[in-house]
Amino acid sequence: MASQQSEDYLEAIDRLEERGELVTTSALARERGVSAPSVTEMLRRLSEQGLVAYEQRKGVSLTAEGRRLAASVVRRHRLWERFLHDVLGLRWDRVDDEACKLEHATSPEVERRLARALGNVDTCPHGHAIPGAGPETSRESTVPLSELEPARLARIVSVREGEAELLRRLGSLGIRPGAIVRVEDEGDPADSLVLRVANRRQSLERDLASHVAAKPLSPEEAKAEADGPVSISDLVPGEAGVVRELLAGRTFVARCLALGFTPGTQVRMIQNPGHGPVIVLVRDTRVALGRGEAQKIRVVRVVRKEEADVEAS
Repeated sequence: MASQQSEDYLEAIDRLEERGELVTTSALARERGVSAPSVTEMLRRLSEQGLVAYEQRKGVSLTAEGRRLAASVVRRHRLWERFLHDVLGLRWDRVDDEACKLEHATSPEVERRLARALGNVDTCPHGHAIPGAGPETSRESTVPLSELEPARLARIVSVREGEAELLRRLGSLGIRPGAIVRVEDEGDPADSLVLRVANRRQSLERDLASHVAAKPLSPEEAKAEADGPVSISDLVPGEAGVVRELLAGRTFVARCLALGFTPGTQVRMIQNPGHGPVIVLVRDTRVALGRGEAQKIRVVRVVRKEEADVEAS
């Protein structure tokens, strides 16, 4: 069984790989906040345990066993982040430190129950994938927000976790996973950007924007955004929408999140008689909602390709 310190290093290597960075001793020292000699010694131990492949000046990579253990730690960490943020209401800039304390003391039984209580969510509050939440899929094709083309609408996918000051700054601007943004022009000074977020002009430093991953919207998605969000109760049977926001108190929000109605999740209306409860498909599960509940969940309609083709003809 890997020690807590070993798990912390495996998790750090996984984070660097997820960000597309070359895993070196200096990168790990920066990520862990320790000296380079300490990193070198730990990598020697991990290599002896068969968890990493490491050669000086050639970088570090996880072995198959190291990757399995890293995924387990990351899964526990991000599940706790979700619980602390969504259920206990802890700010997203504080959940990383708290989750670090809990991840090592979480048994497999508690992990399973935690995932079930959260509705088997597949991302953490910062937008990063939770390993083992579903079939492994390729990561979304994203660009740094700092490189987004002017006037192009994009959806925020993830932001770098573990940096409290960055998260506080982004949160104050409304830049969170699921938010729709548009770069309007270069800022003044030139090392900043002028963004439109939730119909407000905001200025963001370019170096901070480089830590935000965004996915440019297709023309169909941009049109749906222009039409604005509606309540789930406004969808007709067969129509789909992407959850944008939950308009209610913490108790209702926690219930919605446990059912899988997290921002950015696609849902499809199954049954809507125009009065009384509705039945919605979310994460391959049918969920019955009272009409009052459905009216508090706001979604952006998904425009199917065939509909867009008809409108364009």
